[in-house]
Amino acid sequence: MRLGVLGLGAISPYFLRAIEADPELELTGVCDLDPRKLAPFAERGTACFTDFTELLDAGKADAVVVTLPNDVHTPAVLAALARGVPVCCEKPLTVAAAEAEVMEATARTTGTTLFTAFHRRYNTNLRALTGHLPRDRRDIVRVTARYHENIAEHTGGEQWYLDPERCGGGCLIDNGPNALDAVRHLVGPLTLRDATLGDVRGGAEFYATLSLDADGIPVDVELDWALETGEVKDVVVELRDGRTLAADLLAGYDGFKSSLDHEYVGILAEFRQAVAAGPDWRDPGPGLVRLVEEAYRVGRAKEPRLRMAAKEPVSARVVKLLFHTRDDRGMRLSPWASRCVAAGEVHELVTTVDRPRDPGDEVNRVGFLGFAEFSAATVLQRGDEVYAGDRRLGTVSGFDECHAPNHYNILIATDRVLGAADIDLRVGDHIRFAEAPQ
Repeated sequence: MRLGVLGLGAISPYFLRAIEADPELELTGVCDLDPRKLAPFAERGTACFTDFTELLDAGKADAVVVTLPNDVHTPAVLAALARGVPVCCEKPLTVAAAEAEVMEATARTTGTTLFTAFHRRYNTNLRALTGHLPRDRRDIVRVTARYHENIAEHTGGEQWYLDPERCGGGCLIDNGPNALDAVRHLVGPLTLRDATLGDVRGGAEFYATLSLDADGIPVDVELDWALETGEVKDVVVELRDGRTLAADLLAGYDGFKSSLDHEYVGILAEFRQAVAAGPDWRDPGPGLVRLVEEAYRVGRAKEPRLRMAAKEPVSARVVKLLFHTRDDRGMRLSPWASRCVAAGEVHELVTTVDRPRDPGDEVNRVGFLGFAEFSAATVLQRGDEVYAGDRRLGTVSGFDECHAPNHYNILIATDRVLGAADIDLRVGDHIRFAEAPQ
């Protein structure tokens, strides 16, 4: 098979070495906008192009490998498929589910192979783990996958990885497809349950967590671009009998990214099989494009951003103590999950062992700490942690507004009902409110 390679960036060397290692493949053309990258190939007599359509029309390639930036995958892939040229495309296939569907339709219409390169499914350690899984999937109680790295060590100087407009996001769209495909390869199709983004820099998330389901098996995926140094790439399977099975994808491959070479050999070997299968081949790439897009929709709609402080802690100085407790107070949970507080405002601090959830729920079992003046403007919200000195009292569970507009009752969920005397509180002491850790 004569292969053309579109894009000579950070991933291309792994494809190029895999082509060289496979006697069934021959590199016959390369394409890149940078003439400096093309020069070594020109010296060896390989056809060089700066426009991928010219490479496709030159008739020098039976199939192409696409290693261009993510935002250029769609036009390159569609151009090849329209000409009946099979495509092996580096993950993610594209940045949008609608584009993936057009690719699928074009591949079907032209009868041309579309193949997404998920390299981790060919990892020797992952494949060894596959062989040790129980035949009855009901014996698996949970699967956890981690994909952690320092992205600065992996871009090869290509800034498009950090540009959400070009990459499509951050670690979720970059590392997510490999981690998700590795898990899918073990336990089958995945359904998204939840997604949370975090550590967002310039619009690109450097951290993300996904909760998924594989036909009843809970699956957790953690993605991190901000590891200080080194890499963590592994999958852990927990079994019903208490045992755990694990695959460290980097074990036995000590050099930087040294595990990739055998994985890319695996990619191209299966690509040749996919081309031979013709219309019978169904690419799993579009399914993961849809899954990642759904995860972004869920994560971007949520307020929390993991590992990102949303506000500064604030202190409130106790100006009047209260000591009594009651079990029939009859407060009502406000519908508001947060309240703005101006500097200098005074509000009442109330502990409770009741756990109201819905607006209007009664709060009866309460203890009164007193009134406190806030030193700075802030936003108090459910889940904020509350401290008296170094002692953690509990968390804000909500607000009661029976004394509004004079003041709020700030309800603090505690293990037991507390009054001022129970915690040795004094006038002038400070109560601190801090965002809950994420």
